[in-house]
Amino acid sequence: MERYQIVIAGNGEPALVCTLSARNTYTDKSIAIIKTDKKNTIIEEILTPITGTFNNMFNIFYDDIASRDQNKIILNSGRIIEFEKLVLASGSRAIEPPIEGIRKEGVILINKDVELIRKAKKDAVDAEHIVVYGGGYIGVELCDELLRLGKKVTIIERSKRLMPSSFDAETSFKIKEVIENLGGRVILDSKIRQIIGLDAVTGIKLSSDEIIDCDFLMICVGSRPNVETAERLGIIYDRDRGILIDEYFRTSDKNIYAVGDCAAKRDFFTSDLSNVLTYSSKMEEAKLLGSNLYSVIFNRGKMISYLSEKTNIKTRIKNELKKLEMSDASKSYFHLPGLQK
Repeated sequence: MERYQIVIAGNGEPALVCTLSARNTYTDKSIAIIKTDKKNTIIEEILTPITGTFNNMFNIFYDDIASRDQNKIILNSGRIIEFEKLVLASGSRAIEPPIEGIRKEGVILINKDVELIRKAKKDAVDAEHIVVYGGGYIGVELCDELLRLGKKVTIIERSKRLMPSSFDAETSFKIKEVIENLGGRVILDSKIRQIIGLDAVTGIKLSSDEIIDCDFLMICVGSRPNVETAERLGIIYDRDRGILIDEYFRTSDKNIYAVGDCAAKRDFFTSDLSNVLTYSSKMEEAKLLGSNLYSVIFNRGKMISYLSEKTNIKTRIKNELKKLEMSDASKSYFHLPGLQK
């Protein structure tokens, strides 16, 4: 059996950022990262060649968590690791809609796979008419880039406007105008019912029975959190929203944390569980968690920030300012309907 004080499980950028943040904050702690995939989710051409330095900062295991016994995790290989703090950063995967003919050649489900993205780029260059199914962030950006490459593009959104989870109706209308001014066609409040073609896609049939000819279909209708590890560990989760956490990223086990796409988010105004996943927020969350695994500074009063002459941000806090050891906090957030354990 091996012992690491901090163990972080995940393949993506939040896992790496959380690990580096923890390494920078807790210089005396032993750290291990567990990855199921040796491939990066970042294009290698934009990476600084620093991989060799990682071996001196933390240990990497290419494995997966099979089960848990208290503060010990058992990996698929049989390796047993004892931990003080465990972070789950298992990410999310693309939703595959139930469409007849979705396995045909020329149909691609946009996912976090470098080789798949490279293939999609090549196929898009050779395509005549491209249909993008999904009017969220990814779909709109894909549509914009393809139009600027001179491609004939149709974007289809199931809702009544583009990017309905991110913007109001007025902004959505302006986005639609931009796409149309670039020469794209926007179809709203419609679904793809069938993909037409023998072996390869030659067209699609919509819920309105309209048939659109195309030779390339890109599907990006959302993501679903990966909660399988949480299920194996006995952690409370929601299958569609993610692993339930409190405001300190703790799961239903106070020594196990979740961050990134796999962690459930809450609507700022309603406090309801939300599906909104953004790259910038999960990276900031990962950085914050990595530096606060053993303690957290919080206040219940008024905070005033200002810049000093050296432009360093300083904070003046009125009323209560406490340094809270994580083991002392007992407030529970894990009794909501619809959650599974």
